[in-house]
Amino acid sequence: MKKKILSGCLIAASMLVATSCSDFLTENPQGQLTPETFFATQSDLDMSVYALYAKVQAFQCNSNPMIVQCQGDDMTSTTGSNKAAYLSADAYETPTDTKGIEQLWSRLYTVIQAANLIIDNAANVSTTEEEINIALGQAYYWRAFSYFSLVRIYGPLPMNLHNLPDNNETTLTPVAEVYEQIVSDLTAAENCDLPAKYTGTNRVIDGENIYVSAQTVKATLAAVYMSMAGYPLNQTSYYTTAAAKAKEVIDGVNNGTYDQALRDDWDDVYSYALNHHNETLLGIDYNSTVGGWSDGDSQFSSCHQLNTLSGWGDFLPERRYWKNYPDGPRKDAVFAKQLLLADGVTLVDWWATTDGQPYDGSNAVVGDYRPMYVSFTVNTDLGAYDYTKPFWTGMCINKRHQLIRYSEVLLWYAESAARAGQDLTAAKSALKQVRARAYSDQSAVDEVDGMSASELAEAAYVEHGYEVAGYALAMVTRRADEFRMERLKEGYDYRTSSQSEVLVPKGTLTHSRNAAGEAFTYELTEDLVLSENMSVTATWNGESSIYQDYPPTEVEANPNLDRSLVN
Repeated sequence: MKKKILSGCLIAASMLVATSCSDFLTENPQGQLTPETFFATQSDLDMSVYALYAKVQAFQCNSNPMIVQCQGDDMTSTTGSNKAAYLSADAYETPTDTKGIEQLWSRLYTVIQAANLIIDNAANVSTTEEEINIALGQAYYWRAFSYFSLVRIYGPLPMNLHNLPDNNETTLTPVAEVYEQIVSDLTAAENCDLPAKYTGTNRVIDGENIYVSAQTVKATLAAVYMSMAGYPLNQTSYYTTAAAKAKEVIDGVNNGTYDQALRDDWDDVYSYALNHHNETLLGIDYNSTVGGWSDGDSQFSSCHQLNTLSGWGDFLPERRYWKNYPDGPRKDAVFAKQLLLADGVTLVDWWATTDGQPYDGSNAVVGDYRPMYVSFTVNTDLGAYDYTKPFWTGMCINKRHQLIRYSEVLLWYAESAARAGQDLTAAKSALKQVRARAYSDQSAVDEVDGMSASELAEAAYVEHGYEVAGYALAMVTRRADEFRMERLKEGYDYRTSSQSEVLVPKGTLTHSRNAAGEAFTYELTEDLVLSENMSVTATWNGESSIYQDYPPTEVEANPNLDRSLVN
C-alpha cells in the first residue's frame, strides 16, 4: 500500500481506534472525534477504511505475530540471538518470551476494533449504497479474517462486535460459535456484492486489487469451511461446502469473471521484480519508501535470510522438509539453490564444511547449517532474485505479502472435493495444474489420474504445504494445515526422536541449477544429523500443546480468559 493511502488516515480516522483488546473502547471522547461526528461524508468513510488497512499492515509488519507458525514441520528458527520465542514454538514449549502471543493478539484485536467502527457507522454516511457496501465488505472481511486467525491459535475467544466498554468482563466464546460468527461476517461481505476488479486511487496498485474482492471472500469461505471440517469441530460435511466455494472461484476464473491465474513461471511468484501479479487473491501492501521502520513498512526482507548471511534467521527451513520437498522449478524458487558468501563471489552449498569433513556442529561454512527460504530475499539491484548475486541487506521494503494465491484455491478444491466424495475429474485437473508448474518430472502430473479419492485428498493436502512452505504470512500456513488434520503431534514426535529415519542418505542428488537447464550435482559423503538445533524437553499435553496461552497481560486484566470456564 502506498504511503499516500496512510497519510490522511493516521491523523483523523485512527483517533477512533484504540489499542486495548479486552476493554475495547473506554476512552472519554470529550474533545475528540467520535463515530457520531466523524462518519458523515465519503471522505470520512474512505479514511475509516484506510485506518482499517493501516491496522492490517501493522498485523504483519514484522515477524512477531507469526512466531507460532514455527510449530509447523516446514520451519524452525536460528539459535541464540532473540529467538527464544520462535524456538519455544518449534519445541511446543510454553514461551518465556511472550512477544509472539502478545502481539498476535493485540494487533488482530485492533483490526477488529477498526472493522467494528465501520460496521456500526458506515450506514450513516451520505454517499452511494455501492460505496457503503464496499466499506462494509472490507470491514466484515477483515473482522472475519482476524477471528479466523485467532481461533486457530488460541481456541475460545472473547468476542466484541460493537466495541462496547466491558470493564474487562467479556467471557470466552466457544470455538464453534466463533466459527459461526466468522461465516456470518464472510457471508455479509459476500452479500455486499464487492467488485471483482477495483478501479481508482488507493483501491488498486499496478493493476491488482488492494481492497478485498468478491473472489477473495469466496476463497476465504472455502478455507474456513475446510477448517470447520477438521480439528477441533470435525464437522466433515463442510468439505462439501468448501469444495463448492472454491469451485465458484475456479469457475469464475475459467469464464473470465475473475482475473486470476497461475503464473507460468514459479520464479515470478515471489519475485520483487513482479511485486504485483494476478495469482494473488489477497495481499497486504506496504509503504513505497524503502528502508522505513513503522507499522506501514514490511520488515520481512531480513526474516528468512540466514543469520550468518546478514539476515535475522527468524524462519528457516527444517532440513527434513527441504530433503523431502520435490525437485523442480518450485523448489528452486522457494529455497536458495546455493548460498553466496559475504565476499559477493563465493557460492557454497548450505551443507558445506570448512574442512570437507562431516558436520560436527562447529565446522560449517555457513553457521546456521540450513537451507534458506527466499520468498523475501531481494538482490542489491532490487530486481528478480538471483542466488548468484549479493543480497540487499536493508531491513524494510514494500514487498507484497501474499496471504492467498490462486494455486491454493485449486488445491483446496481438489482436497475438499475428494474428501466430500465428489466426482474427481475436476479435482484431479486442479491438482495437475499446480503440479505441472512445480515439478520437473512429468510423472508427478501423470500419476494424479490414477489416484483414489483418499490418495487425491492426501496429495492435495501435502501439495498445499509445498506451495506455502516457509511462508509464515499465508492465511493458511503449513502449521494451519497440520492443525486442521490433527498432525501437529507428528512434528513434536519427530523433534523429540532420534530423527534417524530422516537422515539425508549417502549418495548423489541432482537439482536444476538455472533457467538454462544446467544441473549441478552434490555428493553427501556422510549422513547429516538433523537434531542438533535444540533439545526438546516439553511433554506433549494435547490441546494445551496445540493452542497458545492467552497473553499474560490480558489474563491479568480479565480473569475470564480461562479455557476451563468454557462449556
